[in-house]
Amino acid sequence: MSYKKKKVKKNKLNQLKRNLGLIKIVLLKKIKSLQKNSTMQQRQATTVMKWLRDKARIIRPNNLRINDWVDTYIDECILNGKPVQILTQFCIAKDLEVRYKKQGDCFIPTKGEKRLFLEEIPEIINSFKSNGIQINWSITLNRSYLDGGRIDVELEKQYQKMLTFLIESSGLKEVFLINWEDDFLGERPTADTKVQNNIFDFVSIGTFKVDLERHMGWVRNDTDMVQTDAEIENDLRFKIGCEAEEGRFLISPKSPFPNGQFILMPLELPERYVFFEILAADFQKRIVPVLKPYPWRLDE
Repeated sequence: MSYKKKKVKKNKLNQLKRNLGLIKIVLLKKIKSLQKNSTMQQRQATTVMKWLRDKARIIRPNNLRINDWVDTYIDECILNGKPVQILTQFCIAKDLEVRYKKQGDCFIPTKGEKRLFLEEIPEIINSFKSNGIQINWSITLNRSYLDGGRIDVELEKQYQKMLTFLIESSGLKEVFLINWEDDFLGERPTADTKVQNNIFDFVSIGTFKVDLERHMGWVRNDTDMVQTDAEIENDLRFKIGCEAEEGRFLISPKSPFPNGQFILMPLELPERYVFFEILAADFQKRIVPVLKPYPWRLDE
C-alpha cells in the first residue's frame, strides 16, 4: 500500500473515531438529561403523595392507607404527559327529598358542600398544579340502583343546578359535573346476576349482616320509604350486584377513563366500596380518602 493510500485510510479512521466520540458525548448528555427529568418527575409524584397521605390522616382517625398503586399511577401520568384522572361520586337518593322539604322546598348548599367546592377541591387541585401535574376531575351524579331510592327527575335537576353554581363560583376549570347514567352509561345500571343470586359465594355472612343493618337504618331513618325486612334484604342483594358490576365496568376497556385508570376520591367512607372489588380485583387500591365524607348531610 502506498504512503498516500495509508494516509487517506488513517484520516478516515481518525474521522470515524471523532464521529463516534461526538455521538458518545451526545448520547451521554441525552441519558443525563433523561435521568434528570426522571428524577424531577419522581420528585413531583413523591411531593404530591406525601401531601395526600398527610391530608388523609387528618380527615379521619384510622383512615384507609393510600396504596402504592396510586404512586405508580401518578408517576406514569407524569412520565407520559397525561392528566391524572380523578373520580368523585355524588349519591342522588331519597334522603335528598327529605332534605328538600326541610330546607323549605329548595336546595340550599350545606356547609359541607360549600367547603367541598370552595376549599377542599381547590386545595387538592392546587397541590397537583403546583407540582406541574395536570388533572381531570369527574364528579358524577349517581342515581340510586333501587326503584324505591330514586327521586323525581325535576328535583334531581334542581340539586344539579345548585352544585353547578358552586363549581362556577369556585372558578374550577378542571372539574366536570356529569350525570352517570345519562352521560356515561347511556342506560340504567344493572346487577351482575351471579353475584345477586349467589350472594354468599362472594360476600361473607358477617359482612352482609353489617351492611344489611346499615341499609335498614338508612331506609328507616333517612328516607320516607316503607318496606318490610324481606324487601330491604332483596334490595340489598340487588344493590351489591350493581356495585360489583359497576366496579368491573370502571376498570374495564369500556370504562370512561383511559385504560380504566383513575383514582377515586370518595365522599363516602372507603369501606362503602368493598363490594366494588367483587369483580374488580384491587379496586380499593385506587381509593384516596382525602375529602370529608357526606357533605350533603344537614346534620354535619
